[in-house]
Amino acid sequence: MTSAPRSSRSQILNLALFALGFGLLGLVIYLKRDDLRKVFAKPVDYRLFGFGLVIYLVALMITFVRWHRLVLAQGLDFSLKDAIRLGFIGNVFNLVIPGAVGGDVIKAAFLGRMQPDKKPQAWASMILDRILGLLGLFLLAGIAGAIAWRTASPEVRVLILLIWGALLVGFTALGVAFSPGLYRPLNRLVAGRGKLEAVVAKLESIGMAYRERIGLVVAMLGVATFVHALYVLAFYSASRALFGDDLPTLAQHYLMVPLVLFTTAVPIPFGAIGFVEGVSDRLFEMVHHKEGAIAMLAFRVLMYGSGIVSACVYLANLRQVRDLRKNGEEEKA
Repeated sequence: MTSAPRSSRSQILNLALFALGFGLLGLVIYLKRDDLRKVFAKPVDYRLFGFGLVIYLVALMITFVRWHRLVLAQGLDFSLKDAIRLGFIGNVFNLVIPGAVGGDVIKAAFLGRMQPDKKPQAWASMILDRILGLLGLFLLAGIAGAIAWRTASPEVRVLILLIWGALLVGFTALGVAFSPGLYRPLNRLVAGRGKLEAVVAKLESIGMAYRERIGLVVAMLGVATFVHALYVLAFYSASRALFGDDLPTLAQHYLMVPLVLFTTAVPIPFGAIGFVEGVSDRLFEMVHHKEGAIAMLAFRVLMYGSGIVSACVYLANLRQVRDLRKNGEEEKA
């Protein structure tokens, strides 16, 4: 009886998020209309766009291989072909299709359906993959910040310190996950505290699943950092296609772009469309570049280029996707 009202609320929320995202995008385009005219009055280097798209797709494929390695470490029977297929399908849910069920949930639901007796390990692999992805993002920005510290302006130094703070929190969380002696006192501390209790439970499940494979976890963190380095290079390539040499250095991109990409996790359809452009504009102003929003729009060309490939895989597996989405909704409920 409660499923219909819940579905209606979900649809209303999705429509509201659609309106918010495209409203923000419209505002960005309106505020940047003169700059957009100037940019497109000059020749665009479409070869650099093509180069950026190839780099983006390579990086995306590596994320699928990373998740596959984490799954295999749990003894699950899972082929690389399935990992790539599910990765592209998950990319559709993360990037193109709005809704409460993300691509990670779809992937975990597939593994859980294949091997019901190993559902906890399937979910642990998905959660750890997401944590390593975020840590890799901030690690890349932290390394770039350490290199740029001497020449950075005061406001950029504040940003670098915030990045290091986020890294400290992330590594502390992983340290807790791999420290069984902390489980009992932590459980007493967070008992009855809702979401905090759930977070600690997830960290414990990761620790139990990967305690004997810490070397693999460290290696996959390195892979995650390399993947984000490729995404930054793709962003830089798309920017050069529009601005030529009139843009921040590649080193400055390695500091700013990871923070821009982090905001794509905001739950607004199409990769937080509109919101991320505004964030990109503000961040790149710190390095004296006034076209951060336009640079992010250029990067979206690459994101949606990968989305077209992902959508083709999605449509080729439509019946199975419907079943997985239903399973994912049931798991989340």
